[in-house]
Amino acid sequence: MSNETEKVTDPSDKIEVVQPSEVIFAEQQTIIQSLKQELDTYKKKTGELQDSIRRITADFDNYQKRTAKERQTVERVANESLIKKLLDIYESLEKAVCSLKDTPGDEFIKGIKLIYKEFSRILKSAGLESIQCVGVPLDVFKHEVLMQKVNDNVPEDTVLEEIQKGYLLNTFIIRPAKVVVSQKSTQEHILNQDKPVEEKGG
Repeated sequence: MSNETEKVTDPSDKIEVVQPSEVIFAEQQTIIQSLKQELDTYKKKTGELQDSIRRITADFDNYQKRTAKERQTVERVANESLIKKLLDIYESLEKAVCSLKDTPGDEFIKGIKLIYKEFSRILKSAGLESIQCVGVPLDVFKHEVLMQKVNDNVPEDTVLEEIQKGYLLNTFIIRPAKVVVSQKSTQEHILNQDKPVEEKGG
């Protein structure tokens, strides 16, 4: 046997390879760039989702507004149709009440008046109101002219008489008032036409 002792390699004697700092920095930069790209992708997707949510919310708000408006229209048309049918009964009752003479202790007359009063209250609470007529200028949307009368004491086309009441339902005209309006006499027209125009002083 050889007297020479075999040399045992000590693991601690292994040479540790150290990467240059430039290589480490490049790898870190690659990782950072990759993370930035992923972040940008997520930001873009988040933005798209937010836009979608905003669009859906806006569409839903518009749907709610449209539905509410349609419901109001349906309710208005239904109320209008019903109240139009009740107007004749209401006006007949009104005429009856106006023609009744107050008789102390007459429960029948008292009952009729109470019915009329409650009827009026219900219609008013539904938005019914009569159109103003006598003494106001003609409004072709609210007034239906049945007759003209000569009257030089008021401006032309002033409502002189109401033949049939007109009504508004929540500002909508459900029946125009039938009226008589004023017109100037022929002589008045001639006088106005022949009247010289006054010159303005300089």
